[in-house]
Amino acid sequence: MTTHVISDADYAVVSDALVRMAGLVFDVSRRGAISAILHERMSKTGQSSIGSYLAHVESLSGSAERQQLLDAVTIQETHFFRNLPQIEALRSDVLPELVRRARSSGRPLTIWSAGCSTGEEPYTLAMLLVQLFAESGPVPVKIIGTDVSAAALDVARAGVYSGRTIKLAEPGAVDRWFDDRHDGSFSVARPVRDLVEFRLQNLVTDEPPFNTGEVDLVVCRNVTIYFGRETTTRLVRDFHRLLTMGGYLLLGHAETLWQISEQFSLLPVGEAFVYRKDAVPQNGRRPEMPRPAAPPAPAPQPRRVMRDVLRVPSLRPKRHTEPSAPPPRRALPAPMEDLIKARDALNAGHYAEAASLAERATAAHPLLVEGYIIEGRALSNQGDDDGAIASLRKAVFLDPSAAHAHFLLATTLARVGDPYGASLSFASAAETLPAASTETLSELLDGRAVSDLVDLCRQLAVTMNADPETTVGAGAASRDDGRRTQ
Repeated sequence: MTTHVISDADYAVVSDALVRMAGLVFDVSRRGAISAILHERMSKTGQSSIGSYLAHVESLSGSAERQQLLDAVTIQETHFFRNLPQIEALRSDVLPELVRRARSSGRPLTIWSAGCSTGEEPYTLAMLLVQLFAESGPVPVKIIGTDVSAAALDVARAGVYSGRTIKLAEPGAVDRWFDDRHDGSFSVARPVRDLVEFRLQNLVTDEPPFNTGEVDLVVCRNVTIYFGRETTTRLVRDFHRLLTMGGYLLLGHAETLWQISEQFSLLPVGEAFVYRKDAVPQNGRRPEMPRPAAPPAPAPQPRRVMRDVLRVPSLRPKRHTEPSAPPPRRALPAPMEDLIKARDALNAGHYAEAASLAERATAAHPLLVEGYIIEGRALSNQGDDDGAIASLRKAVFLDPSAAHAHFLLATTLARVGDPYGASLSFASAAETLPAASTETLSELLDGRAVSDLVDLCRQLAVTMNADPETTVGAGAASRDDGRRTQ
């Protein structure tokens, strides 16, 4: 029997119910998947209409079915050692500092993996700590992973994994942290497993499993992207209350506290950004620096990467390959001087020089958003897509309103074969483009109207979100960057 997509009115009712039950916010791109899930659950429960089904799941007697629905609509695929820049920040700076603090205070090191999915994230944290303890000695540790999905937590407690989540772990991790099983799967080693506890928890409706000031580190990655602003603000307020002074909060690369909370300091740690609870948080995320005057209009140059990629998003465009001289060796100038020179070099097609200057500007001032955008564009034009993605993700993290950065990131992710990451970035571009300045968008528009580019982004967001190779079951989309709800 064919499943029919529910009407706009019914989808609005379902969306409101999901917000009430778990704070989940899904856009129209998920309507087909949600429709399939609802029809399957209605058939199994004998409910004849969406209204009667929702009334059942929100009643006192419908708690079991409510859990079934939440399990079905939440996305529960991730992998070990995900987001390597954050892993390195944890390994080299954050966790050693927290271990030293726990050792001097005599209190347990307490970590909350909020939205832990099937357990890869808290187990990875435990692996990092076991490795650290081998070098500096152990301290008492409490790692608690919570999730809204009972099915995901069953997998986490079993601690048995196979497939992509294992293959994507960092080199050597499987041999060191897992035991082989006769069926070809792998079981998390006991020293790691013993550090982690899992609990069923709804981040929106349930009380946190900690006392005020008890937590040293909250890791909540790729969770708030499915929450509305009010829900996210309330959740972050709880995180701040629960964290000890000097405690850390880690979010996903697509998430930020921009216009959500100013209670945290934003700190660059290696190639990652982390939030810290300080007595007096830093004010804002970008430096208060004068905007440099726009350089003279450059002479016409060969068509560049983002103008070509509009035609065929998955096709690598031609790149400018004219050799360029390295920047002169001299004393480090002010970041804004390097930024101006980087912009000039980019406009002249000297991409290696532009990338080098932009990198130097951001090294001197790590919150310089435009520096990351210039570096990302320059690296993309040289064919370094991985480097471009890293730079552009920093830009949109620091300034979620940077429409052109969202668009550049989307096209690069599409080119390297990450359709769901590209879909999210195209959706973000469509949302932020109307408010962007014409000067900023001039190269992207290439004579088009902003509305045309917005329509294109919306179309690409939906198209890539429907990529059949990354669809699991009736509606749970598999994302190898670990995006999930709670």
